[in-house]
Amino acid sequence: MKQTAKIEKLSDSCSKAISMKNNTNNSLASPCGLYCGECLHYMNKCPGCVPSNGQPLWGKCQTYACTIERNVEHCGECDEFPCNRFLKQYSREMGRWRVFYKAGQLVYRKKMGTASWVREKANGKNPDPKVTIERYFAWEKTRKKKELDKKPRSIH
Repeated sequence: MKQTAKIEKLSDSCSKAISMKNNTNNSLASPCGLYCGECLHYMNKCPGCVPSNGQPLWGKCQTYACTIERNVEHCGECDEFPCNRFLKQYSREMGRWRVFYKAGQLVYRKKMGTASWVREKANGKNPDPKVTIERYFAWEKTRKKKELDKKPRSIH
């Protein structure tokens, strides 16, 4: 069976997010330094930041609006990078490491070009650590559910 046929048979969002071999579309490269093709919500609930014109699943993206206003493809191309707005984009749960990860991705993407960066991301050669952790927890949750389903249930 060819790879594309295997991918078409996968239906749940976790499997779709893991099987990104064919998603080398540059529009999956978000302006903030993330690759939407890695996200567990991509395609199932969210088309990505650029395809949604800065309206991803979670709401309006200020970074997208800023890059449109400044006429740059991504933050890494801006003369003010990294600006205070960019540096303040982190959640309390994840901490500042996420901002530093995205900054590094933007510098790398500017150096190698978006098309090459997207190919690398799509082929899993530059994985996002947050997404790797999310996938592990999704897998672990599925594994535990299967184990619970296998256990005989006692009737009282």
